[in-house]
Amino acid sequence: MNEKLSDISHAELITKANELARKWWGVDYTGTIELIKRNWRSRHACFIGNYNDPTVQIIRMSKPTNDRFTTEEVYRNLLHELVHWRLYTQGIPCSDDDREFVEECIRVGAPFSETQKAQVAVKKYGKEAV
Repeated sequence: MNEKLSDISHAELITKANELARKWWGVDYTGTIELIKRNWRSRHACFIGNYNDPTVQIIRMSKPTNDRFTTEEVYRNLLHELVHWRLYTQGIPCSDDDREFVEECIRVGAPFSETQKAQVAVKKYGKEAV
């Protein structure tokens, strides 16, 4: 039986974000995490950055959506968003279809978005990164 996340807390997500950021980049996570109540049907999580205000660094996750996944799956989704965050904070292209993003996801073992543009980028750049 899969472990469900009905009890994963905001504090646990922050702790895990810091743990993963330290492991892969040697830094603490400097953004915020929002855990919202809206039930997303197709999105697992998202990163929000604002190039006009670089202090805006938000990983947004949905509590009801997280509840459909195991702890491991939620943490993998978190790692994907952390790749967006890390590249964003370094001024490196960080969209799902950017070569740099694909290469970094491969390096850290983060999952890829299921969107068509992300899957095309993985096929295009993924072979080059391996």
